[in-house]
Amino acid sequence: MNAAFLHPLRYWRWQRARRHVGGNWPSPALPVELAPLLAIDLEMTGLDPDRDEIVSIGWLPIDAGAIDLGGAQDHRLARSERETVGNSATVHGLRDCDLADAQAPDVALRALLAALDGRVAVFHHAPLDLAFLQRALASRLRTAWPAPTIDTLAWHRRRLRMSGTQHGHGHESTLEAACRRHGLVARSQHDALADALSCAELALALARLGHARLLEVAQPPRPVRDPGRSQ
Repeated sequence: MNAAFLHPLRYWRWQRARRHVGGNWPSPALPVELAPLLAIDLEMTGLDPDRDEIVSIGWLPIDAGAIDLGGAQDHRLARSERETVGNSATVHGLRDCDLADAQAPDVALRALLAALDGRVAVFHHAPLDLAFLQRALASRLRTAWPAPTIDTLAWHRRRLRMSGTQHGHGHESTLEAACRRHGLVARSQHDALADALSCAELALALARLGHARLLEVAQPPRPVRDPGRSQ
């Protein structure tokens, strides 16, 4: 059935955002399990995008329900303010020696934008990762986040509510716990690429349960008039 007929307000918002951003987005009527997606995960030095930094980004493409391991990328980013990781290693698990070959953030961000072209991004807890990426893109490339996003955490919680299962906001909603609930491999955290793979698998599991269309679970980006002035 036509997505515009099922969700006219969502469809209007999707089309308005696409006109403003000018992105090459897939049709919002596509089932998620058939859509071109990009599962993304970040490791950061903390949880405050105004103070902390991205230290690694990992991603994997998903095409027609198949995860493309050959398209996986894992980028470690040079830090702008501090010479050593210090105590932040307890957050992201990366040591100074792990970042010895780190690249300029601009390079990693451009690679991410290229990989994202024509795809919908998938995150677990999208608001946090997007806050870091939006700030990095605005300050480094003077551009805004360009793609719709799916948040597997929010989607997982909706499924729990629909099934009548009680949930909180603690450990039961972590990526590892959500994967376990759906019978998926629960990988160790603090590895951007491994977590991106877990996120990809969780998104496909959720998609096959509900057969949702993009318009029902993906959020278009909010328009930003001047990304370079958003800091």
